Amino acid sequence: MNTTAPSMVMSLLAGLASFLSPCVLPLVPAYIGYLTGQAVAATDERPSLATRFTTFLHALAFVIGFSAVFMLLGLAAGGLGRLLRADWVRWIGGLLLVFFGLALTGLIRLPFLYAEHRLQVRRHPQWGYLSSVLIGVAFAGGWTPCVGPILGGIMALGANQATVLQAVLLLAAYSVGLGVPFLLVGLAIDRAGLLLRRLTRYLHAIQVAFGVLMILLGVLLFTGWLQTLTQWLGRLGIGWDLGL
Repeated sequence: MNTTAPSMVMSLLAGLASFLSPCVLPLVPAYIGYLTGQAVAATDERPSLATRFTTFLHALAFVIGFSAVFMLLGLAAGGLGRLLRADWVRWIGGLLLVFFGLALTGLIRLPFLYAEHRLQVRRHPQWGYLSSVLIGVAFAGGWTPCVGPILGGIMALGANQATVLQAVLLLAAYSVGLGVPFLLVGLAIDRAGLLLRRLTRYLHAIQVAFGVLMILLGVLLFTGWLQTLTQWLGRLGIGWDLGL
């Protein structure tokens, strides 16, 4: 299977769904505030351009940290998939996507999917942006509950790519989907807290909708129809094939 539009778009949406998960979104202001040493909240006092830029750079360093970890996971998933290249890998990948999708909808709930194991990294202001990179690595390494099924599903998809590089690209797309909202929060530090609180009411619906999409993708992968869909979209001039 080549890295194509459906897979890449799904990975981007998976990253966004992870950001909007009930166990990540409420923590975003705390993470950004911890990185910069200041609170992220709605206020009438607008931060200076220098403060906003510094916050953005810390958020960028944080995103680089967790992106590196996720791309390494993509490397591992792609390597395993290449080592075990066979139809049964595709079948298992499809079943895992369906399983994780059911978990997101709430139809299946297993405690180990929601266990939280945070790695604690103390902020060291004297380390500058390196401290934010390390906190990003800890964020990915320890991870948080609720997003395990999403990340697991994208790794299952990555294991079914034709090359290891394609699997890494899928996890890179996932990192972009998760990271861009963090960067936007870094830019809008004076309004982000209020906006994120308003989004909270839609979190469950977003998780269920993405769970349904993941189930559909799993069925397409299991049956081999994902490649057929990609070819059909290509004939219509929709999407792309990276050809890597």
